Amino acid sequence: MKKLIKDRVSIADSMLLIGIILAAVYWAIESVLNLFTTEQVDILYQLFPPDIDAIWPRIIVLCLFAIFGSHVQYTINKRKKAEQALVVSEKKYRNILESIEEGYFEVDLKGNFTFFNDSVSSISGYPKEELMGMNNRVFSTPESAKKMYQVFNNVYTSGKSADISEYQVIKKGGSKRNLELSVSLRKDQEGRPIGFRGVARDMTERLDAERERRKLENELHNARTATILGLAKLAEYRDKGTGEHLERIREYAKMLTVEMAKITAYKDYVTEKYIDDIYQSSILHDIGKVGIEDAVLLKPGKLSDEEFEIIKRHSVLGGDALAEIESQINGRSFLILGKEIAYYHHEKWDGTGYPDGLKGKEIPLSARIVALADVYDALTTERFYKEAFSHKKAREIIVNLKGTHFDPDVVDAFLAHEEIFKRICFEKRSKENVALPEQSERIFLQ
Repeated sequence: MKKLIKDRVSIADSMLLIGIILAAVYWAIESVLNLFTTEQVDILYQLFPPDIDAIWPRIIVLCLFAIFGSHVQYTINKRKKAEQALVVSEKKYRNILESIEEGYFEVDLKGNFTFFNDSVSSISGYPKEELMGMNNRVFSTPESAKKMYQVFNNVYTSGKSADISEYQVIKKGGSKRNLELSVSLRKDQEGRPIGFRGVARDMTERLDAERERRKLENELHNARTATILGLAKLAEYRDKGTGEHLERIREYAKMLTVEMAKITAYKDYVTEKYIDDIYQSSILHDIGKVGIEDAVLLKPGKLSDEEFEIIKRHSVLGGDALAEIESQINGRSFLILGKEIAYYHHEKWDGTGYPDGLKGKEIPLSARIVALADVYDALTTERFYKEAFSHKKAREIIVNLKGTHFDPDVVDAFLAHEEIFKRICFEKRSKENVALPEQSERIFLQ
């Protein structure tokens, strides 16, 4: 017994012994009581009666106490081991939390820090002894503090975790950092809320890099736009009527492309980038005209068959020029669509176009779209060699050429945006203040 006390053995480890002791006490008490209720007043006789019928109930009680003590000892020891394992596990867990790069923190229901790792201290700029017990509002911007309060309230009410993006903190030195937080509810063993826990990721460098990337992308986009516009202007210098034509073409092409994106067959192909690329590149469709001699390019009136063959060369000249430029660019080039458009915007759905006589979907989608935009603008625009059609007449011509000259889907896209085409046409007519005669359309469709 002294050894047990010396070794500080818990009650749980002595439960079997306690059960046996209780059984012995019961045995002794019953023997003493029997001294007063039986004729035998001999204590030894009562403790160890020779009659087995008198002693076996006590043996059963002894066994029951021993079994009960053993079970209690086993249960308590098992729970004790579980608690010890939990302590070890929690210690390991805390050590892991201390070593991770992301900030981990625990706060009470008022938002005061009760635990945090070194990363939180590093992010905030406050040493641990100052940060412990500090409220999160102390180093948060007013907007972020309000955002945190709302998130804490939602997490407390719903019991579900929540994320906070672009949470801004003010470091002890005054500099600001942008964090991304994940917050969840902390509960005690009875399931009652006692606070919040969260993980903080410092996104400052990432956000700065993202802003720099967007800035560079915008600069590249502007440079690309300027390059395309500069190339397209080459044709304008040869043919003074093409300047506003280029601006209208890109608007028409964008409207048609946006509508085409709604078609199931094209929705995965026609992305936002594709729409932007076709908007920028569509004005390169006639870049090859810089290689056509003035006598033919600037001739008023109808072209002869021989002159028309010369004009037809502009699609190949433009496509080849853009292909040569594209070959000098590593990776996917913004000139891909421009090259397709320059080569094939005079191809026809039924295969009777030029330069390669492509048919149907053999013709790149970009070229099919610009083909209609180009013809519509040509039909409704006054040039030095022709007058203009009204929107109504141009619409009639395009609808009649559905499935022969034009892709039926592109014609449907045109009809879906007909009012916008009509408005642009009307504004153009008002600006030019010209008559709208009903003349032959053959010259416009060459």
